[in-house]
Amino acid sequence: MDHNKSARFRTQLLKEKEELSKSIASLNQGLSDSMSDSISELSMYDNHPADIGDELFERSKDLSLRDSAHIQYQNVVRALERIDDQTYGICAQCGAHIDMARLEVMPSAELCLPCKKELAGPDRTPRPIEEQVIQPPFGSQRHGDGSSESNAFDGEDAWQAVARFGTADTPQDLEKGNNAQYPNIYEEWEEDRSGVEDVDQIPYVRTKDGIIHQDFS
Repeated sequence: MDHNKSARFRTQLLKEKEELSKSIASLNQGLSDSMSDSISELSMYDNHPADIGDELFERSKDLSLRDSAHIQYQNVVRALERIDDQTYGICAQCGAHIDMARLEVMPSAELCLPCKKELAGPDRTPRPIEEQVIQPPFGSQRHGDGSSESNAFDGEDAWQAVARFGTADTPQDLEKGNNAQYPNIYEEWEEDRSGVEDVDQIPYVRTKDGIIHQDFS
């Protein structure tokens, strides 16, 4: 790498080093106080755990930020050492030149992109293998061609069940040709509620002998 580019990256790294140093010092100052001092309590024993939950979360977040800043600070220091050794911009693993676009984004990079991806390994959060055979929710059925259909209570039915209690829509907000009237102002409002087939909606009564009769009342 030529002298001008090295000098430019050195300036960027020195600026980043200074910013990281200030950030670490600020985080250390905030973490120097104990929990009881930071929330102005004489004792932690008389407090419900939920009362100090926010403060505990903030302290754990600051600890994580400080650790991350320390790691990045060391990366910057090593990058400055590589500039002094005239090895800056060369991958520490394979010896190839690191792409300039990568250095522009991350001046402290010591690995080229292919080596970094190889080091990271495959996706650590693959989808569960059970998803290949598990059925979709709400009683859906999956066909061999990948398509699916649902004949049970699904997300659309859930919305309709809620919308029956009223929405903020007006009839003009629905599709043209929808004859919805108050209070049924939602799509597919005319769908049957209690059954899939017409016969399912016939009211019936069961007598003591177990025989089912149509209820005409």
